[in-house]
Amino acid sequence: MERLKRSGWVVASVVASAMVVLIGIAQAEEGTVRATAAWEGQGYAFPVGEDQAYMVAVYAGVMFVDAGKGSLDAASIVCPGTVEGDLAKGTKKGEGRCIITDQEGDRVFARYTCSGDLIESCRGPFTIVSGTGKFAGITGGGEMISRIQARQLTTYAGVDDVQQQGAGLAVWPALHYKIPAKSK
Repeated sequence: MERLKRSGWVVASVVASAMVVLIGIAQAEEGTVRATAAWEGQGYAFPVGEDQAYMVAVYAGVMFVDAGKGSLDAASIVCPGTVEGDLAKGTKKGEGRCIITDQEGDRVFARYTCSGDLIESCRGPFTIVSGTGKFAGITGGGEMISRIQARQLTTYAGVDDVQQQGAGLAVWPALHYKIPAKSK
């Protein structure tokens, strides 16, 4: 009987200890979502060779996740980047970084590269590289497809660069992410 009581206390102690440990660990989150971001931007395009253009731009907007699920829904997104255009071939290739900030100020940092034709979309890999706060340790990625439409072009006398203001859309058809569990 005494041995049974002692066994009961041992089991209760183990269960209580496990509960304390589990309460102190935040739940991991993993998912694959479809996301979109309508954005506006501004940049400068420079002639850098015969039939070659180089653009430096920043685009910003809000990322929406289909069905409004997950920690990335309604987060702001800012993406500085560069694009090289081959005017003779009608192609472009670009690269840059994105900062995704949720409503509490926690951030996700990502890199992207893309290629496409000058008029239509630029598509390529989008890689989540790190994060802050609840996103610390986040990993993931997927394809990003972006389209930009120039709304206003400004040229300057005596200077060959063109300032562009535009609007566009970025789509992540299957953005996979994993946020590891953390101790509180």
